Amino acid sequence: MKQEFRVEKFKDFVGQEKIIKTLKVIISSAEKQNKIIDHILFYGAPGLGKTSLAKIIANETKRNIVYAQGPLLEKKSDLLTLLSSIKENDVIFIDEIHGINKNLEELLYLALEEGVIDLTIGVDGDKRIMRMKLKKFTLVAATTKFNLLSKPLKDRFGYIGKLSPYNDDEIAIIIKNSAKRNNIKIDEDSIKEIASHSRQTPRIANILLERVNDFSIYDEQPNINLKIVKKAFKFIGVFKYGLTTFQIEYLKTLHEIFQDSFGSLDTISSIVKDDKLTIINEIEPTLLVYQLIEKTSRGRRITKNGIDYLNKFVF
Repeated sequence: MKQEFRVEKFKDFVGQEKIIKTLKVIISSAEKQNKIIDHILFYGAPGLGKTSLAKIIANETKRNIVYAQGPLLEKKSDLLTLLSSIKENDVIFIDEIHGINKNLEELLYLALEEGVIDLTIGVDGDKRIMRMKLKKFTLVAATTKFNLLSKPLKDRFGYIGKLSPYNDDEIAIIIKNSAKRNNIKIDEDSIKEIASHSRQTPRIANILLERVNDFSIYDEQPNINLKIVKKAFKFIGVFKYGLTTFQIEYLKTLHEIFQDSFGSLDTISSIVKDDKLTIINEIEPTLLVYQLIEKTSRGRRITKNGIDYLNKFVF
C-alpha cells in the first residue's frame, strides 16, 4: 500500500496560519463573485509546503490541476502547449518558476493579465500577429529563489505568500498526523526526536519518519521507539538539528584543519570537495541558524557553539 504524506485539505495543513487564512478569504471572495481566483505565488525554502498548497487550492475549489516545471519551459512551444491544453477554470502549478526561459516572460505576462497569447505566423516578409484567447485559469507558482524573479512577473500575481520555517511543535504535529494516516505506531519521545532533527521542514520530517519506519519494520518492531529512531539516524547519518554528514565534515574541517581560525570560501571548497554554491545554499544555512559557524569579510569560522556541538554529538 502506498504511503501518503501530502495533505489535501486546509483543515489538515499544519502551520502557515496567515497564508492559510488569506487563501481561504481569496477563494471565498472569488466564489461569491463568481470569478476566477487571482494568480498566486508562493516562495520559501524547499519542503515547506508550496506544492501541497497548490494541490489544496485545486481540491478546495474542485478544480483540475496541471503541473509544470519552470526549468522545462524553454521554448515558446512549451508554454503554448501548456496553456492551450487546459480546461476552463483549471489551476496551473508551475514549480521553480524562476527557471523559466526569460524570453517567455512577455508571453506569460499577457496570458496572466489578459488571458491571451500573441502568436507570430507566416514567414519573413509576410508575418502577422494572431491573438489566441485562452481558457480562464489560475496560475499558482512556486519558487525557492524569489530574487531571481523579475518585478514585472511578480506584479502579475494577485497574492504573494512567503512560507516560513516551522517550529518543533508544528513539526511534531505533522509527524503525528503522518504516522496516523499511514498506520505507523510511534511514541511521543520518538516524535519529538524526529522533530528536533527535521530542520524545521515538513518534507524532511516525513522522510525521516519513513526511514525510521523502515528500520522498525526490518527489526520486526510493531511500534517505533527512541532506540529505533537513534539507530536509524546513526545509520543514515543524521545528527542533532538534522545536520547531515556533509555538514559535520564541514564543521570538522573548520575545527581541525583551520584550527578554529577563519578560512576563505575558495580554500574550504577545495578541501571539502564541494562547490561554492553548494556550500552557500545547502551546507551553511542550517549551521548559521544554530550559530555553529560565523561568516565575516575575513571568511568562515567555527563558533564556540560549533565546537561544543562536535564535542557533544560527534566526537
